[in-house]
Amino acid sequence: MPKKIISKQVFTLLCVVFSLFCSESIQNIVSALGILSFGILHGANDLKILSKKKLRNNSFLGLSFLVIYLGVVFLGIMIFYFIPGIALLTFVIVSCYHFGEQHWQDKLDYIKQPLLFYTFYGATIFLLLFSFHNSEVEDIIFEISSVRIPFRIFKISLLIIGSVLLIFMFIKIKDFKLFLIETTLLIILSLLFWKGSLLFGFGLYFVLWHSIPSLNSQIKYLYGAKEHSPYKMYFKSAFLYWILALIIMVSSYFFGSLPKDQYLSIFFSFLAAITFPHVVVMGLMFHSHNHHSN
Repeated sequence: MPKKIISKQVFTLLCVVFSLFCSESIQNIVSALGILSFGILHGANDLKILSKKKLRNNSFLGLSFLVIYLGVVFLGIMIFYFIPGIALLTFVIVSCYHFGEQHWQDKLDYIKQPLLFYTFYGATIFLLLFSFHNSEVEDIIFEISSVRIPFRIFKISLLIIGSVLLIFMFIKIKDFKLFLIETTLLIILSLLFWKGSLLFGFGLYFVLWHSIPSLNSQIKYLYGAKEHSPYKMYFKSAFLYWILALIIMVSSYFFGSLPKDQYLSIFFSFLAAITFPHVVVMGLMFHSHNHHSN
């Protein structure tokens, strides 16, 4: 595990160097490609995960799951439309927990009070990103919720939550080597968020440190050692939903009537809408007996 983490840290450092020599537009294109591929793909098999134990060959149940899932996504979009401030705050908190849960799931055997630990870890990641791009983040939040959050709120929150997280990590991680590795990762991510664009920093973390590990966890849960080509099976199963999500996002950008300078806000709103049901599915997967026994 530490060797894999270190190799990803080295790659992240290389991306910091990449951000020093590439324009913001190139960084954004690279990150968008990553999000639209691995980022969207890692949430495209939620229905298969949900139905693993119950579905078997029952297509009616599969249709029911699909209707409910799409209904939750639609509800998320409606909440963002009617009460965007509350929706945005809820999305950030839920995403904080989700990022922390995925990051630590296979690194610590047992965690007391995981809700706080996971949420504080994800919140530290978000606040680091927000603090280094506070003006852009303020504008995005304002476009979505009509609320402008001053930089000092991000700064104070980062100092408090980041300090508590380090204390949590020191207490909960029994392996001091792993503690150092994880602390170093936070420093490297800080460099990335500082030097890279907002979308590049978010995209790299989202793809490399969240989506790809999530894909591996899902494949392990769905197929274990039963399939000779589990990645191919996963992609085949997720392909239709992945393509559908891409069509919706690309079409809204090229054919929609929204101003292009507001698309980043709409993009994050769309991610939020599909995140809500995905977080529930991943939580069920991680707490499933099958997941732990594979």
